[in-house]
Amino acid sequence: MARQRRQIGIRNAALAGTAAAAVLLPLALATSASAHAPKWQVTCDKIVIDLTNYSDASGVKNVVSLTVDGEKVLDQKPFGKEFHGTFPVKDHAKPVSATFVVTTTEDPKNADWNKTETKTIEVCQTPTPTPTPTPTKTPTPTPTPTATPTPTPTQTPTPTRTPTSSPTPTPTKTPTATPTPTRTPTPAPSTATPGPVLAQTGSSDATPIIAAAGGGVVLLGGALVLLARKRRSGGSES
Repeated sequence: MARQRRQIGIRNAALAGTAAAAVLLPLALATSASAHAPKWQVTCDKIVIDLTNYSDASGVKNVVSLTVDGEKVLDQKPFGKEFHGTFPVKDHAKPVSATFVVTTTEDPKNADWNKTETKTIEVCQTPTPTPTPTPTKTPTPTPTPTATPTPTPTQTPTPTRTPTSSPTPTPTKTPTATPTPTRTPTPAPSTATPGPVLAQTGSSDATPIIAAAGGGVVLLGGALVLLARKRRSGGSES
């Protein structure tokens, strides 16, 4: 009886172990397969490689290679758990090819862990340069000439002539004619027989001479008066 119970226990333990193994093995395989993640991508000017979750256990060898347009960029480069790299692509006028290779000795037949892929690198599109607009030359405005005001001539006032006062001519004194005494001629002694003496009538032989002298004085005074008037008239006109 005891032996039967022991055999039944062993049998149950074996079944339980088998069931557990059946459950855990697929999970382990799935985890191992999903852990390796080889990724790479290309653009017109660069290539980016990202390798993660590889094994770095002793005896496991992981290598990666990259060739661009026939030129080796990476040649069997070993790596451990991870590898990351960015590689520029040279300028090219036409599309070129890039080949990526990654291998691991952990499971050489696993296609997810070991890859060989080729991709085409296209030509970078050069953007059409936007033409630089030619600046429009702003015309320089012509300055409007400022009208110079014509100066108003200042009227020079005509100076008022100050009347020149003519000096009042000093009246010329008419010289008083001094009568020249008339010499009475001495009568010559008459040889004739003296006649009868005429009576005195108030005139004598000197009367005509005295009258002539007085008339000359009057004429001279009149001439002087007339001359003085002319001088006075001439001074007033000037």
